[in-house]
Amino acid sequence: MMRQNFKAPWDLKLIIITSIVVVILAGSLFIDPSLINSAIVLAIILGCAAFGVYGYSIKEEKLKILRLGWAKEVDLKDITNIDMTPHAMIGSIRTFGIGGLFGYIGYYRNSILGSYKAYATNTDNTVLIETTNDRKIVVTPDNPAEFMEALNKCLGNTV
Repeated sequence: MMRQNFKAPWDLKLIIITSIVVVILAGSLFIDPSLINSAIVLAIILGCAAFGVYGYSIKEEKLKILRLGWAKEVDLKDITNIDMTPHAMIGSIRTFGIGGLFGYIGYYRNSILGSYKAYATNTDNTVLIETTNDRKIVVTPDNPAEFMEALNKCLGNTV
């Protein structure tokens, strides 16, 4: 049976950025342990963690991008092309989103892809998904080749 669930492993850069930011935020509590500062620090950490990417699932005619307690869904019928594109995010500029705290999530732009939406945790293992209306989505499953194979099978190998 074809695998339908894929992890979203973190690259070293994401581990370092997340660790440093969490330590700095937690450290700020020693400087100002007030209730308001504690609430702000907690909101930043939990807010970013809630939008982090923890895996991908292909089922029920949808690609599900797994978040903390919820999922972003992409209808498989809207997918027009899938391409394993290692390092697709290189040279990207974040236009809106999270750039390294629990993931690279949001709207990005670079000279190769143009504008795209990222749900990424490892910028080396990128898969580009193109959907209707010329939308581009970058995901980073633990095994890009197996992920593409599973997605193509669900799409009836028409992509």
